[in-house]
Amino acid sequence: MQLIFIRHAEPDYSVDSLTTKGFREAEFLARRATAWKPTACFCSPAGRAQATAKPSLAAMGMAAETLDWMAEFTIGCHARPDGSGDESWVPWDLFPDYWTADPRYNDPEGWLDTPYLQAHADVARPRWEQIKAGIDGVLARYGYRREANHYRIAPDARRDALLVFFCHLGLAGAAIGHLTHVAPPALWHGLFMAPSSVTILNSEERQGDIAGFRCQVFGDTSHLRAAGEPPSRMGSFGRSVFPL
Repeated sequence: MQLIFIRHAEPDYSVDSLTTKGFREAEFLARRATAWKPTACFCSPAGRAQATAKPSLAAMGMAAETLDWMAEFTIGCHARPDGSGDESWVPWDLFPDYWTADPRYNDPEGWLDTPYLQAHADVARPRWEQIKAGIDGVLARYGYRREANHYRIAPDARRDALLVFFCHLGLAGAAIGHLTHVAPPALWHGLFMAPSSVTILNSEERQGDIAGFRCQVFGDTSHLRAAGEPPSRMGSFGRSVFPL
């Protein structure tokens, strides 16, 4: 089984759609998607994800199933627990001195026990459970059923399935963290998923009917490089524009 996670193209959050550049990115992504032969496609209900998916779905001759659990991982976190810091904080934009000081942020389950997330536990934990149940539910359709921290493959499983998800930085980090048993904050803060970028996971099936997922490609923007389009830095805090 192969999974492709696509972050929406450069967003215009004010209207939940894309910028002019974002629409160009979506078209360049569609050129890449023509080579894919998906078993199924899934999309966040957000307008920016739907707009990103539209040209790729047309290029592939596919329709996408819209799934509510694929909406962005927004949980109402707007500041540090002590009230300081940028009021626009979200779980993937924590300052380095803050999240690295608490080892629980690197725990695949314990990250929700940190003061920052506990302050919003009534939203954060149910949302985390919803995402885990959501991705596991999709995989179960194709015969991959969660068992502890790996997956059991049914005799009639679609081992050749290619599933494409059009979603968001935060949501993808959470889903991929669950699939690979890595704490989402480690992925959110340690790796960058540029707008319209492609992340690919393969199932590794070396133990008969037991599978685990491993990331093969993360945040790839080669479709933009091929078109001469610079990747967007939306969501990155680097001091310089990274090269093509």
